[in-house]
Amino acid sequence: MDIDYFLISISKLPLFAKWAWGTVGVAVLAAAGLILFWERRYFAARDKAGSWLSLRLLSLFLLLPLTAGIIVIPSMAISGAEALAYFYLALLVLGPLVWFAGHTLCGRLLRPAFSKGESLFMAASGLLILLLPFAAATVAQGPIFEASRGLTASAFQAAPVAALPYTVKPVQRFKLPTVGLIHTQSLIAPAGFELERIDRQQGAGWYDTATSSHDIFCRDGQNLHLMWSAREGTPVLRLYWRQNGKRVHADYSPATASLDPAEPSEFSIAFRPDGIDPPVPIPRSRASIAYFVGPDRLYFNSLNPLQPGETFANDCIMPGYQRVDWKKEGPPQAIALTFFQRADAPYLRAEIKRPADAE
Repeated sequence: MDIDYFLISISKLPLFAKWAWGTVGVAVLAAAGLILFWERRYFAARDKAGSWLSLRLLSLFLLLPLTAGIIVIPSMAISGAEALAYFYLALLVLGPLVWFAGHTLCGRLLRPAFSKGESLFMAASGLLILLLPFAAATVAQGPIFEASRGLTASAFQAAPVAALPYTVKPVQRFKLPTVGLIHTQSLIAPAGFELERIDRQQGAGWYDTATSSHDIFCRDGQNLHLMWSAREGTPVLRLYWRQNGKRVHADYSPATASLDPAEPSEFSIAFRPDGIDPPVPIPRSRASIAYFVGPDRLYFNSLNPLQPGETFANDCIMPGYQRVDWKKEGPPQAIALTFFQRADAPYLRAEIKRPADAE
């Protein structure tokens, strides 16, 4: 387990979730302690308190590592489907056999010795203690997630309205083959501004965009860049940020009614040997890039998967975009952009090919 990743994940949990999981952890420790207390009292009444403690220490420092090793180590040494088959065999058969047989053998060697039934009881109660955290996490995960999500949603809904701090650039219009008219717009953040969350209106509801792909907009740091087709409808966003330590929000939708009536420009992309230069930022979930995989055959790769050094926090294909493996891939030959209409309508796809005379 990556401890650093685990600690970072915990630190990012909402405060309610931290307290809730802390309560679950305390409850598990209390339940385990209560089981151990009852065990010791039971065996102390039969003058076997010392043997009980010895068997518990043997369970923790000998039988548990031995059982886990029999399950995990061989499955890691085996490759392919056989590894999974062995893992389940060891988990369901070999592991329990070693665990219960080991307790029986150790119980007989102690003085005073345990009976077979007492040793098996100790093995079963020890297994119960080991499984308690997993069972508690399984039961508590759903309710904690739902409660935390509800509290978070309520906190965001209670955020007051504030003036939008962005510098709003003019809406630009472009023509794309097979797609038709598309619009783009950039919102430039002031220095020191930090955007906390972006919701998008769909129908009568608002939905957090953190758990979905961004096709209508993308982020370049704290800047927002919008791109939508005339057939998709104008996006409506709700932006949240902190102002003087207090969470606030503002709704934003581009004002396409006041557009310049001039003829829209052609959406042209400049192709370089190592990448592309789009005229405006493109949400990476819309774009695919094509390379030759044969004399006359193009293969399109989605740009949604990240290259080394990229993050989804900056999910725009910006002017100057470079492919990390451009020497291996070769010059990009085409860019495909996808736009979605209604749920019952086919998507629109435009291909922009590399000019034959491009360097």
